[in-house]
Amino acid sequence: MTLRFLWAAVLTSLVLAGCATPSRMAKTAGTDQVTLPEWQGRLSVQVLGEQPASMSASFVLRGNARNGELDLYSPLGTTVGALQWSPQFVQLNDGRQHQYFNSLAELTEKTTGAALPIDAIFGWLQGHDTPATGWQADLSEVAQGKLIAKRTTPAPEVTLRIKLDQ
Repeated sequence: MTLRFLWAAVLTSLVLAGCATPSRMAKTAGTDQVTLPEWQGRLSVQVLGEQPASMSASFVLRGNARNGELDLYSPLGTTVGALQWSPQFVQLNDGRQHQYFNSLAELTEKTTGAALPIDAIFGWLQGHDTPATGWQADLSEVAQGKLIAKRTTPAPEVTLRIKLDQ
């Protein structure tokens, strides 16, 4: 009976460990440069309309709107997609292939179902009421790590929710 209990405890521990989201360290831009700004938490994107869609993932966002990275993770902590952008390229690595895009709008539409205003998101996460055409952000709870933004035009309506780890 004791051996069964031990195996059950080990199996339970392994299952729980597999469900934990691994901690992620901030990447550095180089040995002589400062650490990139980083946010991590959960995000969800809901697209309403004729073909409603939604996605939800854990994320780590680093950098800024000009040079950045957005890693998306499943509930088990596996990488769903690694998005990177700079003035030279915009790409998605989904674990099988690298795909290149003409813009961040195309890239975010491919990964989340909606073109997201990356410039504004960086501002919103810092508590700035950064304008984005068609988008309205609720910054009332940004200090508590919560952000909700809605796009009403152009159709379809899109809701972005971000909950930061604190």
